[in-house]
Amino acid sequence: MSECVVGDGVDLIDLASKFGTPLLVYDLGKIEKNYRAIKEALGAKVLYSIKANSNIAILTFLRKLGSGADVASPGEIFLALKSGFKPSDVLYTGAYLSNDDIKYGIDAGVTLNFDSRRTFERALSLGYKPELVFFRIDLGYGVGFHPGVTLAGEESKFGMLLNDAVEAYRLAKQVGVTEFGIHAMMGSNVLDPGYFLKIAELLRNAANFIESEVGINIRYFDMGGGFGIPYKPGEKPLDLNALINLRNFFHGELWIEPGRFIVGDAGYLLTKVTEVKRKGNKTYVGVDVGMNVLLRPMLYGAYHEIIKCGDGDDEVVTVDIVGPICENTDKIAVNRAMPKIKEGDVLVILNAGAYVYSMSSNYNGRLRPAEVIVYKNDYAISRFREDFDVLIRGQVIPTFI
Repeated sequence: MSECVVGDGVDLIDLASKFGTPLLVYDLGKIEKNYRAIKEALGAKVLYSIKANSNIAILTFLRKLGSGADVASPGEIFLALKSGFKPSDVLYTGAYLSNDDIKYGIDAGVTLNFDSRRTFERALSLGYKPELVFFRIDLGYGVGFHPGVTLAGEESKFGMLLNDAVEAYRLAKQVGVTEFGIHAMMGSNVLDPGYFLKIAELLRNAANFIESEVGINIRYFDMGGGFGIPYKPGEKPLDLNALINLRNFFHGELWIEPGRFIVGDAGYLLTKVTEVKRKGNKTYVGVDVGMNVLLRPMLYGAYHEIIKCGDGDDEVVTVDIVGPICENTDKIAVNRAMPKIKEGDVLVILNAGAYVYSMSSNYNGRLRPAEVIVYKNDYAISRFREDFDVLIRGQVIPTFI
């Protein structure tokens, strides 16, 4: 099926015409397929990582499929509970949390995963009396497509080294905790199954050491996320069959936190060509979406495949596809071979389901796009396009001005 048709025959060009551009479209059928595939392959408890895409229609859909939620802030706790997740199915993994952040999690009744012993101590001082507690461990090994998403070692701000973890678990035991989990999140968008098997081995070894040192039994083993999707042509998808050995690998229950793997390839960012400009030897294709919506290429140098919908053209040209933001870094694609493009054409940016809207902003006074959900042959708005009132919402002019 053409990438310009999603679900059971819903045409993206028609959606662009009906709802305008820029427009984000999510295919719930793909989301369901991805969720079931990873859950069944690993036999794990799935906690969807809300940071990837926090659209409450998607959250509600995943909750109905049986997913739990991985959250990183009070705001994400709020979204999870609003979407119907039970507090017991929400794991709160924050970093350098304020006391207010900690208190919000305690009051919400979610399970807390502590990034440091000190954060746990502050939670105890706030009246925290958990039966179950998790600690995030830095196993010293990580892989990511960019240094900013490699989450292990002394240069990573996350987690605690093994000796510090032993002291954290020892304190938890002393204050009456009876159930224990261990967590490790070491990288992002990894396509090599061998990486996950290595993390599992390191995590099991760390748990065994902690158990012997502290005299506890760790029941829950959370390998975090990092399950990748191919972005570039020629990249092979993650082979879930190679991860079957993770079933029953631990002496307790396996938890995972996929985000991108579930929603990434289910998202389509539709944008209209506003201008084609020749400047010396360069051809710039201007579009109506910028880095305020799609930040990943500017932040990480990330690649997104882009296709042209509508009438085909055999001529191929090399262009830079750029947005309307007043920054020269506002380039979605550089030196990209594309079919010949003209003003008014609709382009579709693929793999836009993860870390697109969730990383968007109103920079340059630009508005965030609408979001449309597609399921089979049905579709509906799930978030309305912003209007200019959003730019002044919550602001006041002091009387002394």
